[in-house]
Amino acid sequence: MSFAIALAIALACLPTASRAQEQSERYIAAGERLYESLEYERALAQFAQARRLPRSLVQDVRIALFEGLILSDMGMHEESVAAFKSALLLEPEASLPAPASPQLTREFEGIRKEVREELGARQRKQQEASTPVGPTVLLPSDAPPEASPSWLNTRVSLGKVSVPTPTLVLLGSGAIAGGVGGIFGLQSRSQVQAIREAAFRDEMVARHGEAVSTARVANVLFGVAGLLGTSAAIHWLLSGTGMNSQAKGEQR
Repeated sequence: MSFAIALAIALACLPTASRAQEQSERYIAAGERLYESLEYERALAQFAQARRLPRSLVQDVRIALFEGLILSDMGMHEESVAAFKSALLLEPEASLPAPASPQLTREFEGIRKEVREELGARQRKQQEASTPVGPTVLLPSDAPPEASPSWLNTRVSLGKVSVPTPTLVLLGSGAIAGGVGGIFGLQSRSQVQAIREAAFRDEMVARHGEAVSTARVANVLFGVAGLLGTSAAIHWLLSGTGMNSQAKGEQR
Protein backbone atom coordinates (compact mmCIF):
# COMPACT_ATOMS: atom_id res chain seq x y z
CA MET A 1 0.00 0.00 0.00
CA SER A 2 2.80 2.46 0.89
CA PHE A 3 4.56 1.68 -2.40
CA ALA A 4 1.36 2.29 -4.36
CA ILE A 5 0.82 5.65 -2.65
CA ALA A 6 4.44 6.71 -3.23
CA LEU A 7 4.26 5.67 -6.90
CA ALA A 8 0.99 7.55 -7.38
CA ILE A 9 2.43 10.70 -5.81
CA ALA A 10 5.58 10.46 -7.97
CA LEU A 11 3.52 10.06 -11.17
CA ALA A 12 1.23 12.93 -10.21
CA CYS A 13 4.21 15.22 -9.64
CA LEU A 14 5.79 14.58 -13.05
CA PRO A 15 3.64 17.04 -15.08
CA THR A 16 3.95 19.68 -12.36
CA ALA A 17 7.73 19.32 -12.28
CA SER A 18 7.88 19.60 -16.07
CA ARG A 19 5.88 22.83 -16.06
CA ALA A 20 8.02 24.21 -13.25
CA GLN A 21 11.18 23.48 -15.24
CA GLU A 22 9.68 25.34 -18.20
CA GLN A 23 9.06 28.34 -15.96
CA SER A 24 12.62 28.09 -14.66
CA GLU A 25 13.88 28.13 -18.24
CA ARG A 26 12.03 31.38 -18.89
CA TYR A 27 13.65 33.05 -15.90
CA ILE A 28 17.06 31.72 -16.93
CA ALA A 29 16.65 32.98 -20.50
CA ALA A 30 15.57 36.39 -19.18
CA GLY A 31 18.61 36.49 -16.92
CA GLU A 32 20.91 35.69 -19.82
CA ARG A 33 19.45 38.52 -21.91
CA LEU A 34 19.81 40.96 -19.02
CA TYR A 35 23.43 39.84 -18.57
CA GLU A 36 24.11 40.60 -22.22
CA SER A 37 22.57 44.07 -21.64
CA LEU A 38 24.90 44.55 -18.62
CA GLU A 39 21.90 44.78 -16.28
CA TYR A 40 23.60 42.65 -13.66
CA GLU A 41 21.31 43.26 -10.68
CA ARG A 42 18.18 42.45 -12.65
CA ALA A 43 19.86 39.38 -14.16
CA LEU A 44 20.73 38.05 -10.69
CA ALA A 45 17.11 38.63 -9.64
CA GLN A 46 15.90 36.48 -12.57
CA PHE A 47 18.30 33.68 -11.66
CA ALA A 48 17.10 33.90 -8.05
CA GLN A 49 13.53 33.46 -9.29
CA ALA A 50 14.60 30.39 -11.27
CA ARG A 51 16.18 28.89 -8.13
CA ARG A 52 12.78 28.97 -6.42
CA LEU A 53 11.40 26.46 -8.93
CA PRO A 54 12.31 22.81 -9.63
CA ARG A 55 15.15 22.62 -12.13
CA SER A 56 17.21 20.11 -14.04
CA LEU A 57 20.92 19.57 -13.45
CA VAL A 58 21.73 21.37 -16.72
CA GLN A 59 19.74 24.40 -15.59
CA ASP A 60 21.53 24.47 -12.24
CA VAL A 61 24.89 24.48 -14.01
CA ARG A 62 23.85 27.32 -16.35
CA ILE A 63 22.57 29.46 -13.49
CA ALA A 64 25.77 29.01 -11.48
CA LEU A 65 27.98 29.79 -14.49
CA PHE A 66 26.15 33.01 -15.33
CA GLU A 67 26.16 34.03 -11.68
CA GLY A 68 29.92 33.49 -11.66
CA LEU A 69 30.32 35.73 -14.72
CA ILE A 70 28.11 38.45 -13.29
CA LEU A 71 29.74 38.43 -9.84
CA SER A 72 33.17 38.59 -11.48
CA ASP A 73 32.16 41.64 -13.52
CA MET A 74 30.79 43.23 -10.33
CA GLY A 75 34.15 42.78 -8.61
CA MET A 76 32.89 40.11 -6.16
CA HIS A 77 35.78 37.71 -6.66
CA GLU A 78 35.18 35.24 -3.83
CA GLU A 79 31.48 34.92 -4.63
CA SER A 80 32.34 34.42 -8.30
CA VAL A 81 34.77 31.62 -7.49
CA ALA A 82 32.14 29.94 -5.27
CA ALA A 83 29.57 30.09 -8.08
CA PHE A 84 31.99 28.65 -10.65
CA LYS A 85 33.03 25.88 -8.27
CA SER A 86 29.42 24.90 -7.55
CA ALA A 87 28.79 24.62 -11.31
CA LEU A 88 31.92 22.53 -11.94
CA LEU A 89 31.17 20.22 -9.02
CA LEU A 90 27.89 19.41 -10.76
CA GLU A 91 29.48 19.17 -14.23
CA PRO A 92 33.32 19.14 -14.29
CA GLU A 93 33.37 19.46 -18.10
CA ALA A 94 31.18 22.57 -18.22
CA SER A 95 32.41 25.58 -20.18
CA LEU A 96 31.74 29.28 -19.83
CA PRO A 97 28.41 30.14 -21.50
CA ALA A 98 29.57 33.54 -22.72
CA PRO A 99 32.83 35.14 -23.89
CA ALA A 100 35.13 36.17 -21.04
CA SER A 101 38.47 37.88 -20.65
CA PRO A 102 41.65 35.76 -20.91
CA GLN A 103 42.32 36.33 -17.21
CA LEU A 104 38.87 35.11 -16.17
CA THR A 105 39.16 32.14 -18.54
CA ARG A 106 42.49 31.12 -16.96
CA GLU A 107 41.00 31.50 -13.51
CA PHE A 108 38.01 29.36 -14.51
CA GLU A 109 40.29 26.61 -15.82
CA GLY A 110 42.26 26.78 -12.55
CA ILE A 111 39.02 26.22 -10.62
CA ARG A 112 38.23 23.28 -12.91
CA LYS A 113 41.62 21.75 -12.11
CA GLU A 114 41.01 22.10 -8.37
CA VAL A 115 37.56 20.53 -8.70
CA ARG A 116 38.95 17.58 -10.68
CA GLU A 117 41.63 17.00 -8.05
CA GLU A 118 39.04 17.19 -5.29
CA LEU A 119 36.71 14.75 -7.04
CA GLY A 120 39.62 12.42 -7.86
CA ALA A 121 40.76 12.37 -4.23
CA ARG A 122 37.22 11.66 -3.10
CA GLN A 123 36.92 8.79 -5.58
CA ARG A 124 40.24 7.29 -4.45
CA LYS A 125 39.11 7.39 -0.84
CA GLN A 126 35.90 5.61 -1.76
CA GLN A 127 37.83 2.94 -3.65
CA GLU A 128 40.22 2.44 -0.76
CA ALA A 129 37.32 2.14 1.66
CA SER A 130 35.65 -0.51 -0.52
CA THR A 131 38.85 -2.55 -1.07
CA PRO A 132 38.95 -5.68 1.17
CA VAL A 133 41.79 -5.70 3.70
CA GLY A 134 42.13 -9.40 4.38
CA PRO A 135 43.37 -12.03 1.93
CA THR A 136 40.97 -13.42 -0.62
CA VAL A 137 40.15 -17.11 -0.11
CA LEU A 138 39.49 -19.06 -3.30
CA LEU A 139 37.30 -22.15 -3.08
CA PRO A 140 38.43 -25.23 -5.01
CA SER A 141 36.68 -25.77 -8.31
CA ASP A 142 35.07 -29.03 -7.12
CA ALA A 143 33.56 -27.46 -4.01
CA PRO A 144 29.79 -28.06 -3.79
CA PRO A 145 27.60 -25.01 -4.38
CA GLU A 146 26.30 -23.28 -1.31
CA ALA A 147 22.75 -24.10 -0.43
CA SER A 148 20.31 -21.21 -0.71
CA PRO A 149 18.89 -19.89 2.59
CA SER A 150 15.78 -21.71 3.72
CA TRP A 151 13.71 -18.53 3.91
CA LEU A 152 13.91 -18.17 0.13
CA ASN A 153 11.66 -21.19 -0.21
CA THR A 154 9.16 -20.26 2.52
CA ARG A 155 5.74 -18.72 2.00
CA VAL A 156 3.42 -16.55 4.04
CA SER A 157 -0.32 -17.05 3.95
CA LEU A 158 -2.33 -13.86 3.46
CA GLY A 159 -5.91 -15.01 3.65
CA LYS A 160 -6.43 -17.48 0.81
CA VAL A 161 -3.25 -16.45 -1.00
CA SER A 162 0.19 -17.89 -0.26
CA VAL A 163 2.88 -15.32 -0.98
CA PRO A 164 6.60 -16.23 -1.19
CA THR A 165 8.74 -14.61 1.50
CA PRO A 166 11.15 -13.00 -1.03
CA THR A 167 8.18 -11.24 -2.64
CA LEU A 168 7.18 -9.74 0.70
CA VAL A 169 10.79 -8.75 1.40
CA LEU A 170 11.06 -6.95 -1.95
CA LEU A 171 7.70 -5.24 -1.50
CA GLY A 172 8.54 -4.17 2.06
CA SER A 173 11.94 -2.86 1.01
CA GLY A 174 10.30 -0.87 -1.80
CA ALA A 175 7.81 0.63 0.66
CA ILE A 176 10.64 1.61 2.99
CA ALA A 177 12.62 3.17 0.13
CA GLY A 178 9.55 5.12 -1.00
CA GLY A 179 8.88 6.35 2.54
CA VAL A 180 12.47 7.45 3.05
CA GLY A 181 12.42 9.12 -0.38
CA GLY A 182 9.35 11.08 0.71
CA ILE A 183 11.20 12.22 3.83
CA PHE A 184 14.16 13.41 1.74
CA GLY A 185 11.74 15.16 -0.63
CA LEU A 186 10.19 17.09 2.26
CA GLN A 187 13.66 17.91 3.55
CA SER A 188 14.62 19.23 0.11
CA ARG A 189 11.58 21.51 0.10
CA SER A 190 12.52 22.91 3.49
CA GLN A 191 16.07 23.52 2.23
CA VAL A 192 14.68 25.38 -0.81
CA GLN A 193 12.65 27.53 1.57
CA ALA A 194 15.83 28.20 3.55
CA ILE A 195 17.54 29.34 0.33
CA ARG A 196 14.79 31.90 -0.20
CA GLU A 197 15.30 33.24 3.30
CA ALA A 198 19.10 33.31 3.09
CA ALA A 199 20.53 36.77 3.59
CA PHE A 200 24.05 36.22 2.24
CA ARG A 201 25.38 34.85 -1.04
CA ASP A 202 27.72 32.29 0.59
CA GLU A 203 24.86 30.91 2.66
CA MET A 204 22.66 30.72 -0.45
CA VAL A 205 25.30 28.78 -2.40
CA ALA A 206 25.87 26.34 0.48
CA ARG A 207 22.17 25.71 1.02
CA HIS A 208 21.64 25.30 -2.72
CA GLY A 209 24.19 22.50 -2.85
CA GLU A 210 22.49 20.77 0.08
CA ALA A 211 19.07 21.07 -1.55
CA VAL A 212 20.33 19.62 -4.85
CA SER A 213 21.98 16.66 -3.07
CA THR A 214 18.86 15.95 -0.97
CA ALA A 215 16.56 16.10 -4.00
CA ARG A 216 18.88 13.77 -5.91
CA VAL A 217 18.78 11.23 -3.02
CA ALA A 218 14.97 11.45 -2.96
CA ASN A 219 14.75 10.77 -6.71
CA VAL A 220 17.12 7.80 -6.40
CA LEU A 221 15.06 6.36 -3.53
CA PHE A 222 11.84 6.73 -5.52
CA GLY A 223 13.51 4.92 -8.41
CA VAL A 224 14.71 2.13 -6.09
CA ALA A 225 11.20 1.85 -4.64
CA GLY A 226 9.73 1.46 -8.11
CA LEU A 227 12.34 -1.14 -9.09
CA LEU A 228 11.77 -3.16 -5.91
CA GLY A 229 8.00 -3.03 -6.37
CA THR A 230 8.32 -4.23 -9.96
CA SER A 231 10.73 -6.98 -8.90
CA ALA A 232 8.27 -8.10 -6.22
CA ALA A 233 5.45 -8.34 -8.78
CA ILE A 234 7.63 -10.27 -11.24
CA HIS A 235 8.86 -12.67 -8.54
CA TRP A 236 5.30 -13.27 -7.37
CA LEU A 237 4.16 -14.09 -10.90
CA LEU A 238 7.16 -16.30 -11.70
CA SER A 239 6.88 -18.19 -8.42
CA GLY A 240 3.67 -19.77 -9.61
CA THR A 241 1.41 -18.12 -7.05
CA GLY A 242 0.10 -15.49 -9.41
CA MET A 243 -0.46 -18.00 -12.21
CA ASN A 244 -2.19 -20.45 -9.88
CA SER A 245 -4.49 -17.70 -8.57
CA GLN A 246 -5.36 -16.66 -12.10
CA ALA A 247 -6.06 -20.27 -13.11
CA LYS A 248 -8.35 -20.79 -10.09
CA GLY A 249 -10.26 -17.64 -11.00
CA GLU A 250 -10.80 -18.87 -14.57
CA GLN A 251 -11.99 -22.26 -13.32
CA ARG A 252 -14.57 -20.57 -11.13
